[in-house]
Amino acid sequence: MLAKHLGMALKSDPAQLQKKRETSEVMAELQSALLDLREIKSNDNEIMYVSDQVRDAVTVILERLDNLNSLPKPPDEGTLFVGSFVDGFFGNFAGGYHRGLDAEAKQNALNSEMQPLLAAIDRIDAAQKMLPKIAEKYSATLSDSTGLIYVDFNESWGDSGPDDWLFLKNLGETLEDCTILVELTGADGEVRKNVHFLKTWPESASMWGRYQNGEKILGRTVDRTTVTYVKEMRVTIYSPQFATRIYYKYKGDEKDKDVAYRCEKLTFQGDYQPYEAGVIWDTQRGARFTMNGVSFLPKCRVNLTFRKEDQAKTWYWDYDSWTKGETKKCYTPAEGLGFDPDSIDFEVSFPHTNYKHKETLKVDQGSNRLVKIQE
Repeated sequence: MLAKHLGMALKSDPAQLQKKRETSEVMAELQSALLDLREIKSNDNEIMYVSDQVRDAVTVILERLDNLNSLPKPPDEGTLFVGSFVDGFFGNFAGGYHRGLDAEAKQNALNSEMQPLLAAIDRIDAAQKMLPKIAEKYSATLSDSTGLIYVDFNESWGDSGPDDWLFLKNLGETLEDCTILVELTGADGEVRKNVHFLKTWPESASMWGRYQNGEKILGRTVDRTTVTYVKEMRVTIYSPQFATRIYYKYKGDEKDKDVAYRCEKLTFQGDYQPYEAGVIWDTQRGARFTMNGVSFLPKCRVNLTFRKEDQAKTWYWDYDSWTKGETKKCYTPAEGLGFDPDSIDFEVSFPHTNYKHKETLKVDQGSNRLVKIQE
């Protein structure tokens, strides 16, 4: 019962994790959880301790949510909406918080309610991380997961949306009372632990978990359940029938594969820019590229190598983003390129992945259009 209410959601359909709910719906779930928590009786002191901590924190959250919902809102925002952070407990309060910042008085009123609410969220987050320790006592011993559990991870990238996604599939027998600890490690060593619970995990069933970057409220980050540039992941499953630990390396081949998939439809149209003398300034040699095929690319680097017979010169340009239909101008420095090329090697690369989009382009001497040379 404790894990059912405290564990983060896993759903068979990822769309179920993106639904936004009204405050009244969330509060109804909180009240139901509070009633269940009050009924917990156990000889396990850790279970009772965590239950007490969560019950007290939920009481504070309910009180503060009720106060927040009754505060004045802008005319076009009569209802405070919340998203899903830990299923059944607390949501994305950032939306309601930011909507109330239209006046200093409203801001001060919101702040006075948000401070204790955020402290209560911290207590629940800490309590959640005690679940695996409790579950381990009632679990089977750790064993090999080969052929039994499939794990995958997809990091937010480009136009894939703001969230990271966990994917798990049970290839073995049906499992009951599964507590699942997911430990994410970022490129800079940052670690985030997320705990999920499944009352029943049927054979061949796939489950999805959503991890988000959070938002800034009162000088701190709220709703953050992931890390920056995930390097690796460790998944530990505890259940009475079966337990295992899986090490999953994301940085490298797995991430490269995900980025390559996102770029499958990526295309570019280009033109060569010859040197043009001007009255005030000259237009230097270079190229223009228009991106299509995907709606958005994140931070990237464009490398161009201009070639003519045995001559070759290379430059690069860094961009914070690139949107569909946008044209980037890659012009060389003054007196940098002293010849008109016959072809250009075009390469787009991205931070923290080895994937590169590469093309060799022929310069059409009549139109200056760049034509892809088929391999």
